[in-house]
Amino acid sequence: MNTLAQTTEQQVKAFCARIGADPLLVQGAGGNISWKDGDTLWVKASGTWLAQAKVKDIFVPVDLSSLQLALSTQLFSVTPKTIGESSLRPSIETLLHALMPHKVVAHLHAIEILAYLVRANPEEEFDRVIGDAVKWGCVDYFKPGAELAEAVAKLLAKATDVDVVFLRNHGVVIGGKNVEQIENTLSQLLSALRGKLSSCVTDPASSAVDAALKAKGYSPSDDQEINQLAINEALSSRLQSEWALYPDHVVFLGEEASIVEQLHDSSDLDNAVRTNPPFIFVIGQGVFESQSVTDAHKAQLRCYYDVLVRQKASEKLISLNKSQIGEILNWDAEKYRQNTSSDKSGIR
Repeated sequence: MNTLAQTTEQQVKAFCARIGADPLLVQGAGGNISWKDGDTLWVKASGTWLAQAKVKDIFVPVDLSSLQLALSTQLFSVTPKTIGESSLRPSIETLLHALMPHKVVAHLHAIEILAYLVRANPEEEFDRVIGDAVKWGCVDYFKPGAELAEAVAKLLAKATDVDVVFLRNHGVVIGGKNVEQIENTLSQLLSALRGKLSSCVTDPASSAVDAALKAKGYSPSDDQEINQLAINEALSSRLQSEWALYPDHVVFLGEEASIVEQLHDSSDLDNAVRTNPPFIFVIGQGVFESQSVTDAHKAQLRCYYDVLVRQKASEKLISLNKSQIGEILNWDAEKYRQNTSSDKSGIR
């Protein structure tokens, strides 16, 4: 079908299917996209996968005029009003989409961009690498939802022509008049920010740990690159101090990594499996996954690996602090999203 003849809805859904199939752009239920149609904002539902856009109803209609009125009075605690009787909840980031003046808005956790956003001074690097090739702004990390929306609103009030908003330790928001403009801007950013990969692959070692973990419901990961998180010292050294780098990682993988450094006796494994983590990292040997691991878990761990291999060994990464982690893990909105996004069934 000719792109010019397609409706905005058709263009958005086709775009979602394309990027949703690329783990360097979208990981599991992460990211969200919207388009404005008069007084209606169509936004991705919380917990749904962009990759399912052409086979499932993943968008929810929201009353845009009432949302914009509330935001214009600084009422960032406003709850979006859905139109009709959809059982789905609008994305946690719906306010960001309403704030952006563009017809189409995409919020993504693109790896090449996220790799910069977890560093100490991403704005300096954006100045150097992007310059004024696109109109961009950057905000510090804030809890997704009302707090983040307020920070973005302050930025947009000062820079009304911004098309790209970088969210530290989170992701990027891109606005455009149509999907084509979004894609062009995204392509520009990815070309400018594409990083050099630093990891090499070493086969995981087999040992008595395999049998011990298997007895507790864990098996070796069949992704050899994921295994490098426990085998490659440059990567494994980040597991303890640089684990909670962005919200989705914490929501799906927990506040800390479950690490086994040396297996002295059964108590080491008992401690590792005590909270039934989706993954256990056996240093020097490999990554083991729970029999209950989901597609969403795997997508987030792969995202973590992809971010880490784009860092220099000397690069200091900024993690979320205990308070920031706590407010995400104890948030009902994120619990809902996690419970509704366990797998990608329905994708064709």
